[in-house]
Amino acid sequence: MSHLKIYRASAGSGKTYTLTGEYINLLFSQKNNYSKILAVTFTNKATAEMRTRILENLYELSNPSIKNPDFLRDLMKNHKMTEHQVRSEAAAILRQLLHDYSRFSVSTIDSFFQQIVRSFAKEMGLPMGFRLEL
Repeated sequence: MSHLKIYRASAGSGKTYTLTGEYINLLFSQKNNYSKILAVTFTNKATAEMRTRILENLYELSNPSIKNPDFLRDLMKNHKMTEHQVRSEAAAILRQLLHDYSRFSVSTIDSFFQQIVRSFAKEMGLPMGFRLEL
């Protein structure tokens, strides 16, 4: 399952909401999916907002006292689950994500490319411990 989805939209058009919904839907598709998903944004502020929204939405989905949280109906339909199953799965995903937070990858484009450059520094002929300046 190697699908690449790119969303282009102007400010205030609901990108974060849409991306959060897509991310959560992918989390429900397969256990530990968060370690295989890369969400890339432009700014540190957008990165923090996206992480926060994903965690908040998972919490709301897992909390039965919160009526009709965002994405509940879509998840029930997309994954053929009952409300109880979605809430239970959301709680399990949230717990797992928080316990393995370092593999929860939402980053800026520049930090993503810095990771790539660092990973291939030797092949690119760069000295160990090089410093990348923007």
